[in-house]
Amino acid sequence: MTGNRVRERFAANEVALGTLSLVPEPALAEIAGAAGADFFVIDMEHAAIDGETVLHMIRAAQSANVSPIVRIREVDEKTFLWVLDSGAEGLMIPLIEDRMTARRAYELSHYPPDGVRTICSASRAAAHGGYRSDMRPYLERSNANTILIGLLESPEAVEKAGEIAQESLDIFIIGRGDLSLKMGFPYAPWHPSVVEVTKRALADVMDAGRKGGVLAYDVDDAQQWIDFGCEFVIYSQPEMILSSHYAGAFSKIRNGA
Repeated sequence: MTGNRVRERFAANEVALGTLSLVPEPALAEIAGAAGADFFVIDMEHAAIDGETVLHMIRAAQSANVSPIVRIREVDEKTFLWVLDSGAEGLMIPLIEDRMTARRAYELSHYPPDGVRTICSASRAAAHGGYRSDMRPYLERSNANTILIGLLESPEAVEKAGEIAQESLDIFIIGRGDLSLKMGFPYAPWHPSVVEVTKRALADVMDAGRKGGVLAYDVDDAQQWIDFGCEFVIYSQPEMILSSHYAGAFSKIRNGA
């Protein structure tokens, strides 16, 4: 089992920086690693991605010394099981609306006595049976290293951020895109009202002793949230960066720039 880059950053009082992608391509995790990312979020929630591709992307991330985190679709025991058994070092959990959901996520992702995760001694995470003669160190490392990230994405959830953060998830991110929609805006993560609510919820999370996280849309956005106190920053998405770059380049080329 490799170390967890996110936990290493936190232990050094540093910001964990990475990216997220909906594109089912292992090379993206390798590119992120070569660029210096600490983690790579593999998105299952909004992407039509299969389990074998998730496994290949986890392998690619770890080969590039990047911690693979999987954004799952829901709090589901079997999904948690195969993703973690495949070697994911963290889970990102959408739509955390209450303490019960957060507690259930923690229980399903941790072995007894901390949780109720079931064991397969032949899994990739367990070295394909290599730890079978003495499983205790593996179990303890897994419980200690697994990162859990809760997404608070509704006005009701952010209002209860401090209460939900009493549960043992490591990081809470305010999903500004969905939050803005549910606050009545078409899509406005930068709207002053959305930013105000986000800051209040993140302050509640950090006051509860948890890490605040954010998806930053550009470099300035990332720096502003780091200055606010966030220690986990997802910087944009490879597909968004490509789209923006190509759009600008094609426009300049066509106009003779």
